Amino acid sequence: MTIQQIQRLREKQPFEPFRIVAADGSRYDVLHPENLATTGNGRIIVVAMHDYAATLDLLLVTGIEQPIPQKRNGSRRKASCCGV
Repeated sequence: MTIQQIQRLREKQPFEPFRIVAADGSRYDVLHPENLATTGNGRIIVVAMHDYAATLDLLLVTGIEQPIPQKRNGSRRKASCCGV
């Protein structure tokens, strides 16, 4: 993954949300172009999430998902403890 590929996605008109996938399996949704920042050398990217910002080394980015997969309606929830 290169910084140029990510910048092209951010600058695409009209903008289309995308998901950044990290080597540890973490996923970060970029829902607006202003939610993504890069450093001058392009090695570090910052994704602003709803309640925090994730700082990622570009070397640990393994992929991009676009469009962002939608959750299926009626998907099963995990069983809760104690029959609640």
